[in-house]
Amino acid sequence: MLNSLRLQNIALLGNVEIDFEKGFTVFTGQTGAGKSIFIETLNALLANKKTTLDNRLVAEGSVFSSIEGVFSVFQKTKDWLIKQEFDLDEELIVTREWRLKENKYKSRFRINGVLVNREQISELRSFLFDFTLQGDIHILNDSLNQLSLLDSLGLKKIQKSLFQVNQDWKLWYQSHLSLKNARDKIINLKKEFEEMQDIYEDLEKLKLDDPSEQIKLEADQNRISNLLRLKEGVKNVLIRLNESLDEYPSMLDHTNFCVNELKTLSQIDSSLESIFDRFYILTNNLNDLINQINYYEQTLNVDPSFLNDLQLRLSALKLYQKKYQRDIPELINYKNELMNTLSVQDSSNNITELSSCENKKRIKRDQSNRNLSMIRRSIALNFEDQLIMSLKKLGIPNVRFKVVFEACEPTINGIDKVNFMFSANPDLPLAPLAEIASGGEKSRVLLAIKAIFSSCDKTNLLIFDEIDSGVSGLVSSHVANLLCELSKHRQVFCVTHQPLIAAFADNHFALKKSVIDGHTKSIVINLKETADRQRELALLAGGEIVEANVYAASLLEHKAA
Repeated sequence: MLNSLRLQNIALLGNVEIDFEKGFTVFTGQTGAGKSIFIETLNALLANKKTTLDNRLVAEGSVFSSIEGVFSVFQKTKDWLIKQEFDLDEELIVTREWRLKENKYKSRFRINGVLVNREQISELRSFLFDFTLQGDIHILNDSLNQLSLLDSLGLKKIQKSLFQVNQDWKLWYQSHLSLKNARDKIINLKKEFEEMQDIYEDLEKLKLDDPSEQIKLEADQNRISNLLRLKEGVKNVLIRLNESLDEYPSMLDHTNFCVNELKTLSQIDSSLESIFDRFYILTNNLNDLINQINYYEQTLNVDPSFLNDLQLRLSALKLYQKKYQRDIPELINYKNELMNTLSVQDSSNNITELSSCENKKRIKRDQSNRNLSMIRRSIALNFEDQLIMSLKKLGIPNVRFKVVFEACEPTINGIDKVNFMFSANPDLPLAPLAEIASGGEKSRVLLAIKAIFSSCDKTNLLIFDEIDSGVSGLVSSHVANLLCELSKHRQVFCVTHQPLIAAFADNHFALKKSVIDGHTKSIVINLKETADRQRELALLAGGEIVEANVYAASLLEHKAA
């Protein structure tokens, strides 16, 4: 229950402190008088999300603004405060502040003077406020919202089952992902295997073994390309080493002569023996060198087609290097790596095990979904009866209402998709509420749902912003009666333009707009006197005319009776 509200430097409302009583409280005033701003202050005090309008409540030119609400603490709120490790007092004080820093407003929240974050405020909101704002009838148009409403009605009964569905779905989904990833891996490995096999077979065609093959081939190509010059040079060398040229002896002739002469001389003078020996070795080496050159000369007798084959091989090597962006040694290593990889069998194929695990978890998930669906259907039947009864009291005597279930793909919320089917006339078939109900009928359906909610949870403040929109006459009386009934068990705030509804209230606040020194300001007036309430109801009914005053007086008399 909200005991008091203190505003400081709030747009239109300025600085004001309002005390509230239990029961049914209405807020009235002409269009633009500040009723919406007042509702926004309550909404902003326990904001469940950040919006671009957050700073709109700050009075122009203010460096500091605040909203402070003082609440009575019920057991659910106490449990939450204890869990959050807050000190418990007889009253709970929630504050929201705005401070101007560096030309920007910084906002923060406090609970009993302690700074808290928005997530904590959002959690606390559900224990203190239950808003039904203008435009909220859209929640009746969406299947997910309808399902959420249904679950909320049977929260105690459904909570454990919904938690189980959530857990089982997550466990199944993890298993499903593991199985899918394993299957994808096998498909990918198969593709990779095929690609590797193709590359290996391609490299195998090249028959690469020698890392130096390209260097050797390029040397051979250079040699063969200069074959004539090599033959000519080798021949000239051999002639000078081994063959006589005209009347001149060859180098071998000279060395042989020298060997024979030194041999004879060493027999005369033994000191020449060492020179002879060295020269003899030199001569033998020369003979070996001549033999090697002779052998090399023979290698110069090359088949003309060999150069063509050699150039084709070099071209192939260069092509593969460019194709795989590797040099010859790297290509050889790459081929060996592919061979090793292809020869290893994949032993990680546990598809059967994963599939069995996924199937078990899917069976468990489906069973939890069926259990949840049965509970929901049971809640829906009770909900249908309660809603029809309430809507008849709200002036729809021939109403029919049905929660239609449709199976959908399993999610963390189960397998149920619901549609609220509605008919206000006996000759019209049931159709989706979003399509067939008028604005006034939707407002009454929403009010009736809120009334059913209230029977489940009697702790937080119910706030209705023009829930009576689109209704009039006798229907307004039904709405007023329902709001009064709700207020017997909990505090109810209602912004209304309907004098009939306002007359039923236990407490009545009027918002008046005035211009002071060129500044527009809204004043909140607590109408405690019957005469003051009568004047306000007359204004709502049509203004300062006799009939309006008479009507207002009759409404208050009816309320008093």
